[in-house]
Amino acid sequence: MSRTRLSAAIYLVLVFASGILVGAAANRLYTTTSASANTAPRTPDEWKKRYLEQMKKRLGASDDQVSKTSEILDNTRKRFDDVHAQEKKLHDSMYAEQVDKIKSILTPAQQTAFDAWRAERQREREKAQKAKK
Repeated sequence: MSRTRLSAAIYLVLVFASGILVGAAANRLYTTTSASANTAPRTPDEWKKRYLEQMKKRLGASDDQVSKTSEILDNTRKRFDDVHAQEKKLHDSMYAEQVDKIKSILTPAQQTAFDAWRAERQREREKAQKAKK
């Protein structure tokens, strides 16, 4: 075999070998599942159950301690829910005040269009929230 044919054969083998390596690496990257911190959201009850299990496992908490902790978590959750309800009322009243102020500077025709626009935006928000679930 002549020298040019030998070098051409070597180059051909190198090109195919590099193609195989690049293909294998690309396939590995393509098929690997990525780690994600976005796990399915847990309900408060699931969170509480896991928290109490971890308390037993990691701290060696007694059943009495777990029971008292559960009670503390329930009371805290109720307090958070109460605060959230108060904030929602305040938020809603502030939003209503904003809408009233905006409508006060609009003409009657613009007010009608504004109400329609707000209704459309509300439907879009509801649709987006349903898509999240």
